[in-house]
This record gives sequence, structure tokens and C-alpha cells, in this order.
Amino acid sequence: MEKTKAEKMYALVDQWRASGKTQKVFCGEHDIKVGTFAWWVARKKRDESLDSGFALVDMAGQPGSGKVEITYPNGVRISLGHPDLALIAQLISLC
Repeated sequence: MEKTKAEKMYALVDQWRASGKTQKVFCGEHDIKVGTFAWWVARKKRDESLDSGFALVDMAGQPGSGKVEITYPNGVRISLGHPDLALIAQLISLC
């Protein structure tokens, strides 16, 4: 099965990250335009940030107990009896 363009470019982005080279040098070695490669680097970074392991849950208008539970991708769970938005933000940033 042949790889898609995105799979090929994402593989090159991973190779570049591991190489320690500048984008300009890496692109020269692989005959890729720097601007095009930079676009793929940004796209992969965006896609990686979207795949954080958390899901957005909209509870607007739903009755609740005031309890908040955060489950990290590794399975660790944290329960808060009284939600504190600043604390929740800190706990989410640990991921």
C-alpha cells in the first residue's frame, strides 16, 4: 500500500527533527522547497496538538454535582470535589 503525501511529509518532518539540521540544510539534501517544508512542519505540529488525548465535553445546561474528574491519557485519574478553574488549567497543562 502506497503512503499518502501527508504520511510521506510527516515522516520527513520526523527525520528532520531527529537530524538536528536546519530546515534549509535538510530541504537542500532532500530537494524540497523550504517554504513547502515549513508548511508541513506547521501542519504536523497543529495535528499533534489536536491529538492531546483529551476530549471536549460540553456540559452547558446539564445539572451536575460540581465534581470534576480529569483522566490523563496514561490512565491516571484526578477527582475534584469543588472545581477550581485555575487548578484545572494547571492539571491539564501537565499532559
